[in-house]
Amino acid sequence: REALAMDPQQRLFLQSVYKAVEEAGYRPSDLARLRTGLFVGVGSFDYHDLLREAGVPIEAYTTTGMLHSVLANRVSYLLNFSGPSFALDTACSSSLVAVRSAIEALWTGSCEVAVAGGVNLLISPMIYISFARAGMLSPDGRCKTFDKDANGYVRGEGVGALILKPLSRAIRDGDHIHAVIRGSAVNHGGRVNTLTTPNPNAQSELIVRALEEGGIDPATVGYVEAHGTGTTLGDP
Repeated sequence: REALAMDPQQRLFLQSVYKAVEEAGYRPSDLARLRTGLFVGVGSFDYHDLLREAGVPIEAYTTTGMLHSVLANRVSYLLNFSGPSFALDTACSSSLVAVRSAIEALWTGSCEVAVAGGVNLLISPMIYISFARAGMLSPDGRCKTFDKDANGYVRGEGVGALILKPLSRAIRDGDHIHAVIRGSAVNHGGRVNTLTTPNPNAQSELIVRALEEGGIDPATVGYVEAHGTGTTLGDP
């Protein structure tokens, strides 16, 4: 009953975190001795929709299997992490905001090590139908970002987790360091034409703040990964 009631996003994220810990060269018990925080971006309740449509009765484990707060805290419980542990839902930016939240927690000392990541599975048609009716999805299944023929985006699945430490601590501990986060920033576009309309000015300010925080000259940036909306509203 418990296995049936648990959102597969919980299982997949738990597995991803465990693999990240192993890849970093640690055992969960090593991180349990530190203040390890857990930050996960997650938004959808697709599995709940499936259970309801299938007429699966509500059981004692239904809430712990579905709530996003438990998705984060199931990992902290099983791996014995004692730092901050919570889920974030900021739509497409959820995992990035989770990383930023982890960075801030490391800065303030509320955790010594942080695990940050995200998970998203597409297993229910509800969001597809809603987004299609809103004109957000590409009817031909191709996302043509920044193209004159852009007609919508294509939804995707994914799961991942990172182990984060202050650079000085990672060097001291002899960790293999894959990358250094020099700067990051989070903001909101404020009031614009509609609830879902991006604000180019706010986005420009956000990029400037991230570059300034990292002390980076924009002329030295050699690679940019963009949020490819693939629509005439979002691409500008």
